[in-house]
Amino acid sequence: MTPTKANGFSKTKENSLKQPPISLQDFKSLDKGWSWIIMLASFGTFCLIGANMYGVGIMYAVLLKRYNESVSLTAWAGSIHTAFMSVGALLSSFVVDRFSCRTAVMLSRILFAARYLGTAFSPILQTAVFILGIVAGSGAGLGYTSSMVVIGFNFNTKRNIALGFVLSGMGAGLFALAPLMQLANDYYGSTGFFIIQAAMSLNITVFGAAYFPSKLELYTKEMRSYNNLTAMSHGNTNLRFTEVFKQYFKALYNKPIFLLSFGMFLNCIGTYLIYLHLPVYIVSKGFSKAQASFMLSLTGILAVFGRLLTGFVASLHTSIDIWLYSGSFVVVSVVTIVYPYISNTIVGHIGYAVVLGLFFGSCYVLMTSVNMPFVDMKHVSAAIGVELFFGGIGAVLGPEFAGLLIDKGGTYEQAIIFAGGCLFVAAILSILTKCFHVDTDTSKITWRFKTRSNGDKLDIS
Repeated sequence: MTPTKANGFSKTKENSLKQPPISLQDFKSLDKGWSWIIMLASFGTFCLIGANMYGVGIMYAVLLKRYNESVSLTAWAGSIHTAFMSVGALLSSFVVDRFSCRTAVMLSRILFAARYLGTAFSPILQTAVFILGIVAGSGAGLGYTSSMVVIGFNFNTKRNIALGFVLSGMGAGLFALAPLMQLANDYYGSTGFFIIQAAMSLNITVFGAAYFPSKLELYTKEMRSYNNLTAMSHGNTNLRFTEVFKQYFKALYNKPIFLLSFGMFLNCIGTYLIYLHLPVYIVSKGFSKAQASFMLSLTGILAVFGRLLTGFVASLHTSIDIWLYSGSFVVVSVVTIVYPYISNTIVGHIGYAVVLGLFFGSCYVLMTSVNMPFVDMKHVSAAIGVELFFGGIGAVLGPEFAGLLIDKGGTYEQAIIFAGGCLFVAAILSILTKCFHVDTDTSKITWRFKTRSNGDKLDIS
């Protein structure tokens, strides 16, 4: 009798011979060949996402002038955008697990373009907040998380260097596109500004098309499909959704991951408060809009060097990853607390922009590395998704706190000092992860190697 099959697997081979856990070193295609093309494509994706994320202060100023609403209400557009970017990170983890990194990033460009076109013709601020925040934020999360995870699927020994390079794209995009965003608004008005943003976002399609699944990505998907089939054969028909939620809860229950998640929550309170209100704050100190956009561009280009340097230093010795991660929070927190006292001069603004640009994004280069000692490879995307989800909540609360504070008679200086305090606490929480003993061999994948229904092993060479 011919063995019954489901989803390409033979039930008669459910008890096939087990082999030792497969090491990342067994995947010979990592760190070479098409991996470098994917690295360049991921860099391009992060250029566009970075301009959208950290250029949110320019969009905020456009909306503030266009609708003439309160500071706190207008701030919802930027804060909800970042929050739903983190919700999109959870969605991205599901899409990556179910389909591929390529599918996730291609879907993100559709949401990006829809977001800007909808905002361009939005008659009231509330509609713009919904479209710009929820639709666009989800799209950014899909592209951001999948573009990070795809590097993990294509690099091993050079992972930190590759992540440093691709995440420097966020700074490069902000540097190159922030002045153009301001120029588009000056020449074409708010409607033309958002239409141009929509067209620019569609270029993510070009970069996403290069995200062909590596053999490591195919292997993890193969093993996940096998495990799903095995559980479904035992009567668990809701396995896919159950497994997704189990991954997130398992990651959150992990104490070091919880500390990193809460640290990311405080980090995003601080950094997104700063980036949303920084252009308006600089203008309020008597400087021009062009000077404000220049400061954003300066942080962008320096972020390129900062992230590349972080990736290079981290590649020298993996034991210093958490110290680099938390150290970046400490540096940014100190200069942020000092910033209001030196912001009356252009030199003070430039000095702050230099330090902010060099250090604020270094933590994202190290997210994969600081998580891998505490979770195995199959749960890394879930751990990162949980941390970015917490970051999204912080991204809502930070700008909104500043908006309410200013509407109630407070000052931007008070809000900025509060942001610095949040970043300092984030650093402490990150350091506390060193209190936990690490006994996970991060080079191992815990799934056992199975055979296909035709008896052929999955090629990993």
